[in-house]
Amino acid sequence: MFPTQLKQAVLAIQHLVATGVKPENIQLTGDSAGGVLVHEVLSHMLHPVADVPELTLSGPLGGAYLMSPWSSLKDSPLLHSNQGRGDILNLPTVIYWGSKVLDGVPESGIPYLDGLSAPEDWLKGVDKVVKRILISAGDAEILRDAIIKYTKTVEKHHKDVTFFLDEHGVHDDPFLLFLAGEKNKGKLTPFIVDWLDKGFST
Repeated sequence: MFPTQLKQAVLAIQHLVATGVKPENIQLTGDSAGGVLVHEVLSHMLHPVADVPELTLSGPLGGAYLMSPWSSLKDSPLLHSNQGRGDILNLPTVIYWGSKVLDGVPESGIPYLDGLSAPEDWLKGVDKVVKRILISAGDAEILRDAIIKYTKTVEKHHKDVTFFLDEHGVHDDPFLLFLAGEKNKGKLTPFIVDWLDKGFST
C-alpha cells in the first residue's frame, strides 16, 4: 500500500549515502511496477510525501532507468492502441492490477503512482535531482504508447533523456531472454549495460 514501497526505497538510498556512496554513483533501476517506484522516488524528491523521510542529497543521483514502466495504471485509450501483437500481458490483466494498486490511495497520491495522471509540470526540476534518464519499451507491448507519452512528458523537464524502443520486444523483454536461455540477448540488453556503465563517475 502506498507509500510503503516508497519509504523503503528512500531508506535504502539514505543507507547507501550514509555508508559513503556518492549520490552520483547511485543509479535507480526498475522494471514495470519497479519503474513506477523510480517515478515515485523522483516525484518524492520534488514533492515530499508526508510520513516518508525527505530525500535530500548533496548532489543529483547518477541516473534512473525505467524498463517498461507501468505508466498508466488507469484504463486509458493508450492501453487499447497496441493490442494483439504478442505481448505477455493482456489488457484485462493490466487494468485489473492497476485498479488494485490504486485502491484506497488518496487523490493526492495518484501522481506518484500513475505517471500519466500527474499534472504537466509535476516533474519540473527533475533535471536537478537526477543527471540522466533512460526509458525503454517493447514495440509489441500493451504499455508501449503509454510509455511513449510518459517519456515525452519527462523530456519536457530534462535534457538528458534517452528512449529505447525495443524492436519486436514485449513487456520486460530482456528478462524473458535471460530466463529462456537465449544466447542472443537482443539489442536492448547491451545498450542498458553500456548506458549504466557510462553513468558511474571515476
